[in-house]
Amino acid sequence: MGTFADRFKVRTPVQILKDEDRKQIHDAALDVMETVGIRVHSRIARDSLKAAGAEVDEKNAIVKFDIDLTQSLIAKAPQSFVLAGREKEYDLPCDGTHCYYTTDGCGIAVWEQKTRSRRQSVLEDIVKSATIADYLSFCSIYEPMVVASDVPEEIHVVAAMKRAFDISKKHIESESTSTVEEARTQIRMASEIVDGSEELRNRHVMSAMVCTMSPLTLDGHATDAAMIWAEAHVPVHITGMAMMGVSGPATIAGDLVVNHAETLALAAAMQAHSPGAPTIYGSVLSNMDPRTGAIQLSSPEAMLLCLCANDMARYMKMPSACGGLGSNAKVPGMQSALENGMLAMANATMGVEINNGIGMLDCSTVLSYEQMVIDNDIVSRAITGCREVVVNKETLHADMIKDVGVLGLGSKRGSYLGERATMKEVRDFFISELFTSEPYDQWEARGKKDAMTLAKEKADWIMENHEPEILDKGISARLDDIVKESSKGD
Repeated sequence: MGTFADRFKVRTPVQILKDEDRKQIHDAALDVMETVGIRVHSRIARDSLKAAGAEVDEKNAIVKFDIDLTQSLIAKAPQSFVLAGREKEYDLPCDGTHCYYTTDGCGIAVWEQKTRSRRQSVLEDIVKSATIADYLSFCSIYEPMVVASDVPEEIHVVAAMKRAFDISKKHIESESTSTVEEARTQIRMASEIVDGSEELRNRHVMSAMVCTMSPLTLDGHATDAAMIWAEAHVPVHITGMAMMGVSGPATIAGDLVVNHAETLALAAAMQAHSPGAPTIYGSVLSNMDPRTGAIQLSSPEAMLLCLCANDMARYMKMPSACGGLGSNAKVPGMQSALENGMLAMANATMGVEINNGIGMLDCSTVLSYEQMVIDNDIVSRAITGCREVVVNKETLHADMIKDVGVLGLGSKRGSYLGERATMKEVRDFFISELFTSEPYDQWEARGKKDAMTLAKEKADWIMENHEPEILDKGISARLDDIVKESSKGD
C-alpha cells in the first residue's frame, strides 16, 4: 500500500522557459540585487547580511548583494526536506516529484450557500474548515483559512493555529504571522507536538508563509519573523506577489526578475542568519485588470507567471510553492470551477510542488465550504491526469490483445471485460468523490441535484460525520496555556 504522499506523485514535469531564458532572468535579478539593492526593513536581517559580507546602507535600509555572495548563501539552503504531518503517515517529501495542494489563509468572510450571502468569519470556521480539510483525500496541507473576527487581534493567528494543530493530522502551514512574538509562540506550540525544539528542527510539523513587498522590499516585521523561523528550522514559503503593471513590469519576464530578486534576497538573509534553514521558493504572481487595476489571480497571465516562477525555483534547485488555485469568482460555481480547473491542471503538468488556494474565492478572501469539496475533486482529476504512464510488459498486455482478438471474431468475442487483469486494473480508475456519472433516469430519480447542491450536501455531511483524530489532550492543554500567555503579551 502506498503512502499518503504517493497519491501526489506526478510524472516528470514540463519546463516552460528555455535554459537560456532562465539564466537571463537569474542574471538580471542578480544584477538588480547588486546595483540597485533590496530595501530590508529588518535590522536582524541587515545585521546578518552585513556580517556575511553584504553592503548595507543603514540610513535607507538598502542592502546590496555581491553576486558571488548571493550565490554562496543560496547554496546553503537544502534542496529537499520533508513537511511532516502530526502522524508520519502524512509526511510530504519535497523532492521535486510531487504536486501538493493546500488551503489558503486570507479569508475575512464566509460564503453561505443557503442564503447566498456572505458573513464575517469566526473561529468556528477554522474548526469546520480544518475538519473538512482533514477528510478531503487530495488536500495535502491545512492552513487556517480565515481571520477569526471573534478573537482578539493580538492572538487571532496563534488561536487559529492551535485549532489547526488540535484537529488536523496533516502538515500545518501558518500565514498571516506579522510579529516575532507570534512566530516564537507558534514554534513553542509546534515543539510541544514533536516533544521539543530540537526535534522540531528535524521534524517539520509546521511551515510558515512570509511575503515580500514588491518592488524590491522586505517588510520589517515579516522578515524579523522569517529570521525566527530560520533559527528554529521551520520551513519558510517565500511568497512574492509582484503584480504586472503595478508592482512589477508589465511583462512576464520583467515581473519574474522582480520576484526572483526579492525571493533570493530573503532566502539569502535566512541563510546568512541560520545556514541550512529550510527555504521554499514561492510566489503568487499576477497581473492587474487594465480596466480597473484590480488583481487577477486566475488570469492566463497569472497562471503563466507562476509556472515560470516554478521553472526558476527548479533552476535554483529549491522546492517550489508557486501559485495554485485562486479564482476571482465572487461565488462558487461555473467561473470558480473553470478557473481552478485550468490552474490545477497546468500546475500539475508543470510539476509545481506546493499549490495553495483550496476552498477560497474572490482572490482568496472568501471561504466556501462547497468550494473546498469542489476543489478537492478538481485537484484529484489534475493529479490523476498527470501521473506517470507505466509502460512495461505487464501494462502493454500484448498477449492478452492477441488472445482477445478482433471484435466478433475471437474466441472471447473481442471484449476485455471478462479478463482477470481487467477486474484488478479498473480499481485504479478515477471515480469522483462528488459528482455522478449515472444514467439520466437514475440521476432524475435521485432528485436531479445540481453541482452546488451536491457540494453543499457533501460539505455538510463531512462536518456532521467526520471525526478527526484529535491531538492528545495533555498537549492540547499545554497549547491552550501558550495561547493564554501570548494574550498577556508574553
